[in-house]
Amino acid sequence: MSSEYPQEQLLAFVQAMANVAASDGRITEEERQQLDEVVLNIGLSPRDPQVAALIEAEFQKPGRLADIVGKIEIRELRASLLRMLVEVACADGELATEERASVKEAATTFGYDAAVADELISWTLDSIKLDQRERDIMSKLL
Repeated sequence: MSSEYPQEQLLAFVQAMANVAASDGRITEEERQQLDEVVLNIGLSPRDPQVAALIEAEFQKPGRLADIVGKIEIRELRASLLRMLVEVACADGELATEERASVKEAATTFGYDAAVADELISWTLDSIKLDQRERDIMSKLL
């Protein structure tokens, strides 16, 4: 993904992800791992000093999400970001009220209907429950 999009767009993507992960005032290990995976998947490294500093700054003092996501102009990147925001927010199997509000804020900033964000959140939480159920069933078989 990194060669397809300008560096500043990718950094805004990472900043938005860190912002939503921190929006409930706590960052779980699952959220941190999910964020690292996303960073790698978009072609950046969580160990890159610029990326690491951006993430830490957002964890310590989250900025205004609408300002961050407003930097992202490419529609395909916006859709991917919304999907990834939901994944990071739901990574611990829960979704705090603040995280839900952040995802919906990003959706409306991008011009999407907030109901679409709710659908995506519900689908993601249901998928996590199904994955957990599969693991539980398989553990009985193995």
